[in-house]
This record gives sequence, structure tokens and C-alpha cells, in this order.
Amino acid sequence: MCAAAAQIGCERPANVGAGLAPPPAVVPAAPRDVAEATREARAAPAATAASTAAPAATAAPADATAAPADTITLLAGGDVCLGKALGQELLRDPAYDPFASVAALFASADVRFVNLENQLSDQGGETQHPRQPLVFTGPPAGADALARAGIGVVSLANNHMWDYGKGAFLETLGHLERAGVAYVGAGRTRLEAYAPAIIERRGFRVALLAVTGIWNQGSLWQHPAREFVAGAERDGLAAAVRAARKQPGVDAVVVSYHGGTEYLDTPLPQARALAGAAIDAGADAFLGHHPHVLQGIELRRGRPIFYSLGNFIMKVKRTGPAAELAMIARLRLRRGAPPLAEICPVRSEGLGTVPLAADPRRAETEAAFAERMRRVSAFVKGEPAIGPFAADGCAPLEPAAEAAPASPPRVAGPIR
Repeated sequence: MCAAAAQIGCERPANVGAGLAPPPAVVPAAPRDVAEATREARAAPAATAASTAAPAATAAPADATAAPADTITLLAGGDVCLGKALGQELLRDPAYDPFASVAALFASADVRFVNLENQLSDQGGETQHPRQPLVFTGPPAGADALARAGIGVVSLANNHMWDYGKGAFLETLGHLERAGVAYVGAGRTRLEAYAPAIIERRGFRVALLAVTGIWNQGSLWQHPAREFVAGAERDGLAAAVRAARKQPGVDAVVVSYHGGTEYLDTPLPQARALAGAAIDAGADAFLGHHPHVLQGIELRRGRPIFYSLGNFIMKVKRTGPAAELAMIARLRLRRGAPPLAEICPVRSEGLGTVPLAADPRRAETEAAFAERMRRVSAFVKGEPAIGPFAADGCAPLEPAAEAAPASPPRVAGPIR
């Protein structure tokens, strides 16, 4: 995760958090319904004219008399780490906006989602443990940064959600609630952790579920956090998807998964099985993160599986195109039909990220991204074709033409 002498990196040693046993049965919980008007009203005080990235369309609740929309757009990023060096920047300047570079891209969506890879807690100015670089936290101001950017919901189901213990975990929930940012994959009870968050925009309701297959303190099922953070288990996730799909008025279901092996080109068998079960149970999209590099995309029953979106806002100790490149998924969720999916490449730079549309090295980045996706596509079946990139830096995913599949290497190794 992190080099000992620097506030960068989020690698996990190979012997930490590996292999999770199936959890005990979880009784399905009622969804945590996130009212649009309430969330926007609570987020509004944190916004400023200079720093907000949310479009005007999300600044007020939809007209209750208008006909429900048949589609909404969900923008999903991978890992976001507001601790370490970026946490120090937020302590120095609480109005600092790490998402400013993607404001135009964010404005194209109704709902914005990321995996929040850190707690948000006051540790007396500390954002990374001085002797344990794998332990870090974002400051409370991180919740306001998320709200100013218009990020409506975050996943808390990941391996860093207990870095500073239960107190900091509960503080994280409180800061997100204060800022009006919804969360999923964690809660004050086990039932809350496994419940979907339902977000409504213009009468369209999307249910989000989040689970983690990685835990830094051994087995999640044997750790006290099992009562507060949702673990990944195939049959349980499939049941949760089916239950979410049956909730009144739910038009789409999206699953977030934190797991896999860092810097590996290929998704693990567990990830493949989990993604397939989620889609077969009725999920409209599967969003993976944690490997810190891009992995392949699969279309299953017309629904996209992103095995790893890569890093969004997160510094890692490795350098080079494979570690620096990531993508944002833009999903046009449709009632009664598979989503229309696009990918929007981003490139890590400094403490932030550069979207393709604003990249001064656009041609170079686009070529590197295409080569990276060509490489990792060898490890998945049903990979879609990537259409041409538009001026906004995004390209559509299209079913690939019938062709002989690429032959993967005999051993799927880490990136070079």
C-alpha cells in the first residue's frame, strides 16, 4: 500500500486480509431510502460558488408533478483516498477541491458514486499513522469535499474502514450524514450495512449495494467489524440483489465490489463468480475496485461488469501508465432495459486526476489507455468493443463483433 517514508501508496501486503470465509446468514433489511430533497438541502450549506462541481440540475429536488424519468445517468469512479498527503492538504485548506478537474464530467450525471477508501475522523492533525503507513484517515473536511463535488453516495465496504477503530468508523458515518452524502456497505448495525441505499432522481430510483472481499485485520467474519461492514459472499449478494430488485419503485440495481489482487491484470475467480451471480440475480451493473490498475470489462446479459475501475483520486507508489491510468464508468440507467455504458479515462497526476478531455497529453494517454484495455481484455469473456472517444473524453461500450477470442497468456501475472 504505502511506502514507509512517504504519504503515498495504498498497497496491501499479500498476507493481509486474504481469503474470507462465508458470513453467517444476514436477515434482509429494509433499504435506507435517501430522499433527494433532504440530501440536497443538507449538502447545500457546504457548497460554494467557487468550488461546487454539482450541476444546477441536482441543486434542487425534482418537480414532484413531473412525469418520472425513464433514464438517469450514474457516474462511478474507483478508489478515492482523502487521507495521507491529500488529507494534510484538506487540513491546511478545508475548501480545497480535489475533484475540481472533473467538474465538467460530473455535471453530465444525475448521481455520482465513488469508493471512499478511508475513514473520516479527527486524529489531532494526523492523516497517516507515523509507524504504520498502511493506516490512514481523511479529516472531517473530507465529507464536505465530497458534498461540494456533488458526490451523492459512497461505498464504505473496503479494507480501510477500521484503520483507526470503531470510534473513527462511527465518526465517519456522522461526518457523511452531516454533509448530506449517502453511504452504502456499512452502518451502525449489520442490517444497515447490508441494506441497499436507494437514490431517487426525477422519479427514477436506483438501489446500490456494496460489499468487500478484502479486510486488513484478518478475516472480516472473525472481526468485530463484521457487525458494521458488509462482506462479499456470492449467495448472500445474489439474495440481496433480488431483494433490492423487489423493493417498491426500484428501477435499477448497481453493485459495488472491493476486492481482487493489487496490480494484477486479471480478475480473480472469486470476483468472476461474484459478478456473475450479481448480474444473474438482476443487477444492472457491477463496479469493481481495489487492484489499483484497470482490469477487463465484460458484458453479461447485456449488463456491464467493470472488474476494476482503477484509482480515481489516490496516489500509489508504483509509476507508469498501468498504475496511473483509470476510468470512470458513465451509465445511462434505463427502466426495463440494460444500461448504456461509456468509459471515461482519467490519469493520476499529483494529488488529483486529469480527465481525458482536459489532458494536455490526450493523444498519448488515449493510446496508452487503448493498449492497456487491449491487454487486460485477454482475461475476460464477452469483452465489449470500445467506440470512438468524443470531445468530452468518453467512449461508448458496444457488443463486440463475432470474432475469435484473444488467447491469454498461460499465466496471468502482475503488470510490468
